[in-house]
Formats: sequence, C-alpha cells, structure tokens
Amino acid sequence: MHQSVRFLLPAVIATAALIAAAPAAHAQRTMEFGVDAGAVFGLGDESSISVGLPGSRARVGFFQPGSQWSLEPAIGLNYAKVKGSDGNLNYDLEVGALYHLRPIVLTSGAEVVARARAPYVRPFLGLTGSTGGDGDTEVSVGVGIGVKRPWLPTLSTRMEANLGYGLDNEALRIGVLLGLSFFTR
Repeated sequence: MHQSVRFLLPAVIATAALIAAAPAAHAQRTMEFGVDAGAVFGLGDESSISVGLPGSRARVGFFQPGSQWSLEPAIGLNYAKVKGSDGNLNYDLEVGALYHLRPIVLTSGAEVVARARAPYVRPFLGLTGSTGGDGDTEVSVGVGIGVKRPWLPTLSTRMEANLGYGLDNEALRIGVLLGLSFFTR
C-alpha cells in the first residue's frame, strides 16, 4: 500500500466516525442497521469473482439531522484455517456517504408513520485485504446507486449496483448488494 494512503485512510475513517458520533442539538438521530449479501466481479489483468451469501457485510448508517445525507461505515470479515497452515483473515472495510434523492421518513408530529421508497447515490472509500500470504491491502473508491424499499416503518430491503476502482491493482469492480435494513429512532 502506498505510504500516503496508509496515513490518509485512518484519518478519513476517524473523521467519518467523529461526524457520525457528533451530538445533534435537539434532534433524535435515526440509525440504520443492516446486513447485505453481495457479489463483486473484478475486471482487469486478474479477473475475479466474490460472492457472499447470506451476508457478506454489516453496516450502520447515521442519518444527519435535517439532511438527506447519511454516513455509513461497513465491515465484512471472513476467517479460514486449514490444518497444517496458518489461518487467513480476509477483511473489507468501507466508509460511504448516502445521499437520498428524496426524504426517507414520513412523519406525523413526532411519530414515524411510514418510510417512503428512497433512491440513493453512495460514494465510498474501501480497504480490502488479507492477513495471509503477502498481506496485501487494496484501497478502492467507487459509487453505487440503489433504492430502499420499506416493508414496515422500521424494516426495509435495500438493493444497490455499484462500480469501484482498485487504486493499487488498477482494476474495475462491478458489484451488487441485496440487504435488509432496520431503522431506529
């Protein structure tokens, strides 16, 4: 990994966490907890495919009060060990910022009446790697478009298609996510 990225990425993640944790004056913060199944197709010199079912990652979204933005860190972990060899931890860390093209919550006073279908755009910064082998870490940037479709006021499905680009291996990635989201107030 490039030295500048090694120092920049923790700063970006720390800043995102501080923004998400900042107290909102006189407003309750809505949070979105979710899990996604996913598939990623890597195009380039070394083509690849990765499928995670029933869940490839967990995420928490922090809605910004009075805004159509939410900040969303996500993590996916996978550990494998074969007898006679070292264990291997694969990780996928990501920070995204969702911009909802229309408000997601319909309210009546202080009570949530329903959640409207909410299309969104999600730029993201990711860090993917493994502790086994050469321990290489890949930094990627990308953007996704998707929609949240409510079942209940606190439960929605989420569908997304995204494009990512690996900065070190210069590979394009096409991804799809299908998940469930639970909302708190």
